[in-house]
Amino acid sequence: MGAFRYTITVESDKPPQVMLGQEICGGAVVKELKEVDVQLVTAAHLAQKYNLSVPTIREKLISINQGSQGKGLYNPRLAHEILTTKIRKGRPRAN
Repeated sequence: MGAFRYTITVESDKPPQVMLGQEICGGAVVKELKEVDVQLVTAAHLAQKYNLSVPTIREKLISINQGSQGKGLYNPRLAHEILTTKIRKGRPRAN
């Protein structure tokens, strides 16, 4: 009887902290790590996820638009980085 093979899919904003050869779950050994190709998402999907309006999403992500003929398709990783970074305005506080 040989070893069984399992596939685990993880969805995350950051890559998981798993190394090849690492033992996990009390006896399983990590043999292979693959990154899945990124599926492009629409502005409506991002608007729902980040609780923003579709025009706001399109305005903020105009630099990474990968759609054609006005259809907004965006890489979710790049969109997450752009939409979650805070831009500080004004003079810093004096302590």
